[in-house]
Amino acid sequence: MLNLSVVIAAQDAGPQLRKCLAVLVPQLSLADMEAIVAAGPENAETRRVTAEFPSVRFLHLSAQDIVPRLWSAGIAAARGRIIALTIENCTPAPDWVRRIRDAHAAECQGIGGAIAIDPSATLVDWAVYFCRYSSYMPPFSPRLLDDIPGDNCSYKREALDRVQHLMGDGFWETFIHYDMRRRHEKLLSDPLPVVIYSGGLSAWRFLKRRYIHGRYFAARRGRDFTRGQRMLRAASFLAVPALLLNRIVGRVWRHGRHRAKLVIALPLIGCFLMAWAVGEGVGYFFGFALNGAPRKD
Repeated sequence: MLNLSVVIAAQDAGPQLRKCLAVLVPQLSLADMEAIVAAGPENAETRRVTAEFPSVRFLHLSAQDIVPRLWSAGIAAARGRIIALTIENCTPAPDWVRRIRDAHAAECQGIGGAIAIDPSATLVDWAVYFCRYSSYMPPFSPRLLDDIPGDNCSYKREALDRVQHLMGDGFWETFIHYDMRRRHEKLLSDPLPVVIYSGGLSAWRFLKRRYIHGRYFAARRGRDFTRGQRMLRAASFLAVPALLLNRIVGRVWRHGRHRAKLVIALPLIGCFLMAWAVGEGVGYFFGFALNGAPRKD
């Protein structure tokens, strides 16, 4: 068994993936580590990236897919004692691999790192960053949390083996972490393994992804609810953006950094949160054929 497997979900497999791999690959000892890119069907672009990084394993799914399903495919193929997850839009810090290995000396089943943002980020990138990563902005002190960021996390293999039955519809970290906490397993938020969100998504593309992920999330969560509970949550979807925005603004203001960027990005953030909320409402109301849902975004 290898010491470490890094699984990168690559929905686009373009310039951002090159940037990620260019920093990651030199950190890997080929004797006991591996990098796995889980992507959609092979095309000319992915063939070029494969040729540039011959030591990286590429998994090509039969159709374009969402990040949780890409992760679950990569996890199934991973051979590491520790399995780390990220996405192509996040570039690891130069010491990321070493920090992950050091962190797993602790008796914690999952380790989540910090997520910073590229200084050259666009306004759209900042809005995406606040929507996705406001809980994990550096600096912060090490702490045990109920949830850690899927885009910068790592797990001991035996911990993932125990939740394998939950990955049939993809690696949805919210549900995975809930099950881990139910079994009293620990999730550590460690500020030292850092990735930098490098952006690369258009506003329209992120809007579509937020809607799809919101619908998937609600459909899966709704499987444990009665019909009445699902309808109540579907009817209250309009309250979701205000609730989420209040949390984001509160975190950033308490943190004391990036306040001006937050204010400028508020209109876009509101649009992204509404897309998620509409997805949630539709997911609770209509559900989603999770094993056969549309995969293009």
